[in-house]
Amino acid sequence: KDNMNNNKSSLPPKEPTMTSRLLRSLRDSTLPQQPFDGPSRPNANDVDIAHPWIMAVYPPREPPSNAPLMITTNATTTTIEDENDDDTNHETTTTTEFLAIEHSNRAVECIQELIEAFVESGRAGDSRMGVHFFREWVSAAIGHDAATAAITAKKDGKDRQRSSSKKRQKKKRSMTNESLPLGSLSLHNFAAGSILTFGAMERANVGCCLGTLDVSGVHGLTDDILTDVICNGSFPRLRRLSVKNCRKLTGKGIASLSKLTKLTALDLGGCFNIHPNDVVSLVQSHPSTKKGRFTELYASGLGWTDVALEEIVDLTEGNLRGLGVGFSPYISGPGLSLILPRLASTLDRLAVPFCPGMDDAAAVALGSTLPNLAVLDIRGCNKVSSLSGIMDQRSEGATAGHLFVLARYSGISNNSLEETMRLYDGLTCILDGGGVGEGIRR
Repeated sequence: KDNMNNNKSSLPPKEPTMTSRLLRSLRDSTLPQQPFDGPSRPNANDVDIAHPWIMAVYPPREPPSNAPLMITTNATTTTIEDENDDDTNHETTTTTEFLAIEHSNRAVECIQELIEAFVESGRAGDSRMGVHFFREWVSAAIGHDAATAAITAKKDGKDRQRSSSKKRQKKKRSMTNESLPLGSLSLHNFAAGSILTFGAMERANVGCCLGTLDVSGVHGLTDDILTDVICNGSFPRLRRLSVKNCRKLTGKGIASLSKLTKLTALDLGGCFNIHPNDVVSLVQSHPSTKKGRFTELYASGLGWTDVALEEIVDLTEGNLRGLGVGFSPYISGPGLSLILPRLASTLDRLAVPFCPGMDDAAAVALGSTLPNLAVLDIRGCNKVSSLSGIMDQRSEGATAGHLFVLARYSGISNNSLEETMRLYDGLTCILDGGGVGEGIRR
């Protein structure tokens, strides 16, 4: 019933609800930014150099840096409570950098926590997350007045569609949208997501201010939804999109992503009905590639080959900063050593997990040819037995900085890692299931 009412209404209720008033007060709050810690339980399967997709380093780094998060600093203070008592030492921990939702505020964080609580408890559904729910998100992201104006402008634009040319409407809509701040939204693992979910987002005009969208694990996402809803002009400002593990998607649906003209980062990992040639065709035809703005591509689990990898590098050379081509038994060590150095000037995040071709020789080659590399995922690469070779090559370069490595299930032992750590500075390596979010550098 609530969903049907949402579909019929075009504007929010005239009188704001108690929840709406609370969210507005949160948006205007002057409380300092805090790390986002949603209700989702830590999961080793979520470890990924690019995820959580909507997170970013806070405070923003100026100038941008690939250094690891400066998570904590420890300081010891001495206090004297009484002249007859001994001095008391207290160790304090101060957080200097942390991960927060990109382009967020307290109201956006509150709604995101609610979404994750729904998903975690199995209570997420279209009856709870309808048009009005997403309108509250829009109000949280850009403010109530701006949200109401955007909804009204969209409705008026439809009313004038027959009397105005499409080109004129498109130009006016673009000018209006560009003046609004961007927001980030995650529906990660919302398995019940359907056409109703994305239709509600469209009717709520979420696209007027949505810059980052994570729909990874939304099993109901199909080619038709991607083509007819997400890529039909309703989300014109989308920069970053993750459809990781959306396994109903095929090359036909992925081709429609070329309509998202401002897209700069894309995660297709685990979409096993998509072929590497589909990704190559998309990147080749995408407007962002032609303008040199396509900077991140994560597409592990699609069966990459040396030939397909070389084609992607040809198209993105000089621009690509993040690349993921893991779970690819057909990529060879020599192929990695010969092809990836062409991205030396820009590549700082590389994921090649569970690639049998990745061995010690390839690691040494990458260490000498990718000086900007800051994050490396070699999980499951059991032919990599030591990081000393790659660190030795990096130590000879004047520009090489800190290196963060995910190496669970690799051939690197605790003893081998300890030996490397004794010899070289500037290395963080995780051999267990931890590391969620630690590969994020944006």
